[in-house]
Amino acid sequence: MPESRCLQGIWSSPWIFIFAASGSAVGLGNIWKFPYVLGENGGGAFLVVYCLCLLLVGLPVLIAEVALGRTVRSNPIDTVNDLSERRIVHPAWVLVPWLAGITGFLILTFYSVIAGWSIAYLDRAITGGFDNITQVGASSMFNELLATPSEMLLWHSVFMVLVVLTVGQSVTRGLSAVVRILLPVLVVTLLLLACYSMMIGNMSEALNFMFRWSWQNITFDVVLAAVGLALFSLSVGMGAMFAYGAYMSKRMSIARACSIVVGVDLLVALLAGLVIFPLVFSFDIDVQADSSLTFVSLPIIFGNLLGGQFFAGVFFLLLVVAALTSAISMLELFVAWLHEKFYIARLKAALLMGMAVWFVGIAVLLSLNHWDSKLMFGLNLFELLDKFTSLILLPVGAILLSVLVAWFIPRPMLQNEMITKQANHFQWWYKTLKYISIPAMIVITLAGWIGV
Repeated sequence: MPESRCLQGIWSSPWIFIFAASGSAVGLGNIWKFPYVLGENGGGAFLVVYCLCLLLVGLPVLIAEVALGRTVRSNPIDTVNDLSERRIVHPAWVLVPWLAGITGFLILTFYSVIAGWSIAYLDRAITGGFDNITQVGASSMFNELLATPSEMLLWHSVFMVLVVLTVGQSVTRGLSAVVRILLPVLVVTLLLLACYSMMIGNMSEALNFMFRWSWQNITFDVVLAAVGLALFSLSVGMGAMFAYGAYMSKRMSIARACSIVVGVDLLVALLAGLVIFPLVFSFDIDVQADSSLTFVSLPIIFGNLLGGQFFAGVFFLLLVVAALTSAISMLELFVAWLHEKFYIARLKAALLMGMAVWFVGIAVLLSLNHWDSKLMFGLNLFELLDKFTSLILLPVGAILLSVLVAWFIPRPMLQNEMITKQANHFQWWYKTLKYISIPAMIVITLAGWIGV
């Protein structure tokens, strides 16, 4: 298949794909969610299970999604349509990329609201809003933000403008240009922050919490949380990697590139933990502070730390950058489809999709204050979208996509995609996806639904 088949362009080098895919994977899930989920699930035991989940579930599914994207060199929806027209798969499989795109769209509607919180806290950090703040003051600051829809709307809008302007450019001028700069800056800055945190914080207790474990601490709830976070963190099941795979040169090794992406994703998560936990233990903050760990506990630490204003600003800037690199991939599937199917300019397509996300995001942020009514299962719209996407759409999308690749795409077609130059590596990926990743996702997802 000629490289020019892809209307969006081709990544100029393997490293640009790695940067883009890593940028999609590295987001709020690594810096905001990973530390508090690690804290809630006992530290080291969760980390061990999480690493296994990345290796046995996350990596095989990621390779499958990228490989499928590269088979036809088109957007995910037209890719499956093309395969069905060639009688390789049943036409009903086109529902999978649609499901993935809808999942990414819905996640972005509340993801952008959380990213807006990060911008709001960046503003507070720069202006000294955390200085000498107490537990009561930090809780009050966060609650006041949630109760002020006008401010949340401002930052939600700012974030979506950044996303639209980035995605609206071509692959070579927009996505690759942004991730080539932002991702290395994010990793290096996190590394420096982690070194500083370990020097002034309680490093020994943090390392003990994060890396010591015992079999008794591994429960089914820990496994369930680890699989869910692995899928969320790698952005699989949302069509993002599907779309990015279409821009990948045929000369690139998919297995090698995806392995590096998983490694970068894990590295950033660990660095985030090494930034947060030495300070948490030094200030006797509860490690099981759930999602408020970032927006309530950390301001207390930074506000009472020498040079805290600077480090708070750097940390929340990193949170915004991580959110941006992930968010641009969530919009890419439908933007690519509109561009290729209807020849709509990328910027116009990004604007159309961004406006749709922005409007739904308004309803999401209002559900935290003026419209805080329980719609279903005792959940407001924000909580409902979070649960619905993470517990249903994301795992179901990942399962269906993996089944499509493992059981319906001809094996020679996958081998021709040069997933790996080593035959034994291909065998490992193919059998792991079929007999470990898919069954594990099915069992764990069903168990999560019935509340086992």
